[in-house]
Amino acid sequence: MSDERSTWTGVVTERLRCCICGGSTDDAPDYVLIELTAPASNASQFFGAHAGHLNDALTEGFDVEVHMM
Repeated sequence: MSDERSTWTGVVTERLRCCICGGSTDDAPDYVLIELTAPASNASQFFGAHAGHLNDALTEGFDVEVHMM
């Protein structure tokens, strides 16, 4: 996180739009950054999401919890 706790972006330079709803995550307190990797090729792709939207898309037994750091 930067000095402003709500501007955390992880390893990308800016917040990404929510991959579920397509909406802005600029002021979202539940922003999560997801990295999908393919070890065989060392490829990776980042996705941003609102944790609530991600929880709605995940199967039962998987939950995203947001902890302010």
